[in-house]
Amino acid sequence: MQKMMKVGVLKKFGEPIVIEERPVPTPGPGEVLIKTVGCGLCGSDLHIRDGKIPTVPEGLIPGHEPAGIIAELGEGVTGWEVGQHVIISIDITCGTCDLCRKGAAHLCRNRVRIGFERNGGYEEYFTVPTMCLIPIREDIPLDEACIVTDAVATMHHAIVDRGQVKAGDRVLIYGAGALGIQGVQIAKYLGAEVFVSGRTQAKLDACAQFGADHCINTREQNLQEELMRLSNGEGMDVILDLVGVEDSVKELMKVLRPAGVLVEIGYSGEEFPVNYMDFVVKEKAVLGIRGTTKAGLRECIRLLEEGVVTPYIYKKYRLEDVNEALKSLEEFTSIGRSVISFAD
Repeated sequence: MQKMMKVGVLKKFGEPIVIEERPVPTPGPGEVLIKTVGCGLCGSDLHIRDGKIPTVPEGLIPGHEPAGIIAELGEGVTGWEVGQHVIISIDITCGTCDLCRKGAAHLCRNRVRIGFERNGGYEEYFTVPTMCLIPIREDIPLDEACIVTDAVATMHHAIVDRGQVKAGDRVLIYGAGALGIQGVQIAKYLGAEVFVSGRTQAKLDACAQFGADHCINTREQNLQEELMRLSNGEGMDVILDLVGVEDSVKELMKVLRPAGVLVEIGYSGEEFPVNYMDFVVKEKAVLGIRGTTKAGLRECIRLLEEGVVTPYIYKKYRLEDVNEALKSLEEFTSIGRSVISFAD
């Protein structure tokens, strides 16, 4: 095995990622060494780079959508083999706090996350505890499947667990893009009528290709008028807000039907107000979401392996070009999820 590797380091908040050479790490007891094959790029990576997530330290190697191949087993590791292909569940949880005991380990009070508080996938090799490993079939490209960790699994959690979408529901995905395209596939699989809104026609076209029933370009159409027209004045059963600012919540509450659910996935703003009477009297719900459960991630891998969901990859970059990739993400020129690919 090679002794040195390339890594991308967040040296200082607000500045570009720095590419360095470092020794390949050695897995500790109960850990494995992963040879990275792919790592997805997420809007949260911009928040991490810019110092907007208080638990993230300078000096971090980011990357919270990694997938790869087991390269070495640490002391005491059983049940895993060198050469095995794996997806990484990023949450390292304690298993003993009240949330872990209640089945909400993704909200663990003591969690440490790969790519946030612990080094992640912007490197050729990284170590993880075995609790983070989920196997995946070897015929599935890992530099595409890597985005299942977040882009697919987060939407699955929002749609299935939080929104509880069922057949016949009218579902609005507010924000065509990397997560929206994945969400269309999941909502259609559940039998929903899927509406997507956005300001970039190419992103809306991609959503349409994956089965969206109605695509609304808000540069050209009034969202509220179109949604009420297309729903015969009834509004949406479930809305998935991928923008997450005060104005988006205010607008979306107007098109949420009585007893409807607004799931907040994006978090660009700090707070939002709601109309108290509209919220209470019409029994509307606003729910937050954080990541996914490990069970949800396993289900997403099953959907991927069975061909129900196809990870949509806009572009693959080399690690050396990570800042170019982040710039594309920041400027909204990326049509879907982009990936750092280490594939040979």
